[in-house]
Amino acid sequence: MKYLVTGATGFVGSWLVRRLIADGHSVAVMTRQSSDLWRIRPWLSSVLQINGDLNRMNEMAASIRSFAPETIFHLAWTGGNSSRFLNDAAQVYANVPGSLELMRIATETGVRTFINFGSCVEYGQYSIPVRESDPVLPTNLYGRAKYVVEELGMALASASGFRFASMRLFWAYGPADDEARLMPSLIRKMLSGQRYAMTAGEQLWDYLYIEDAIEAIVRVANTSSAQGIFNLGSGRPEKLGTVALQIAMLAGEQSLLGLGDIPYGAQQVMHLEADITRLRTATGWEPHVDLPRGLLQTVEWYKKGSRELPPI
Repeated sequence: MKYLVTGATGFVGSWLVRRLIADGHSVAVMTRQSSDLWRIRPWLSSVLQINGDLNRMNEMAASIRSFAPETIFHLAWTGGNSSRFLNDAAQVYANVPGSLELMRIATETGVRTFINFGSCVEYGQYSIPVRESDPVLPTNLYGRAKYVVEELGMALASASGFRFASMRLFWAYGPADDEARLMPSLIRKMLSGQRYAMTAGEQLWDYLYIEDAIEAIVRVANTSSAQGIFNLGSGRPEKLGTVALQIAMLAGEQSLLGLGDIPYGAQQVMHLEADITRLRTATGWEPHVDLPRGLLQTVEWYKKGSRELPPI
């Protein structure tokens, strides 16, 4: 099979690229000129690299048509869900037009399947396990833009005849995660002997180990009947304070954990839990790496000081 992966240098994208190559597929990756390639550097010789930006899809159209992917995994997103950019207008102007243009190009290349990546942020504030059928109530431009791409993507796919699935990712974690996220920053500070100030940690969040996330994504791609929206989480939420304490214990630095050092923010999300029934039913997927094992593997990777993904 021929796969195109946008956002291939990010955390989830890089793990996906590695898995597709290991499975023997032909892979093309879309990368910005400014992208840090460290996560996928060992596999660059095994992929077709298409340089460009989501804002300038016209510059990559010919290369994408020439490669003619059968499936596109769309993870590229300018600004991401960093708190600094959640309500930046670029969430809309830099992402929605480019994502739709990518889908238009897909129709010209005969793509069979388009796997989009949404976010749990689309749901907004819930205090129950959320289902794909629950109303989306995004509280920021990031969530709204993700939802718009999903809705228009499904309509375009229906009109153009390709399969469309969108994975609403909750919180994936593991080796080589984005350094700005809580887990990597906590682990780095603990291992360097610095105190980590955080809230009281009563937030109940849904964490999924990256290998389980990748298996779910591949299952959706390989299941011809799987389409529409899918929650991508573990379905087993845990208090953030408990997660932080486990990390501190693995790092051997419990005394450096500053639980309660800072107050909750005005928009603090206190409950993020995925109902993953639809994903299970459609693909037979189940998460296999529990939180203690996943955290152990993650902390051990950081202890080694590696800049490469673990061997597959």
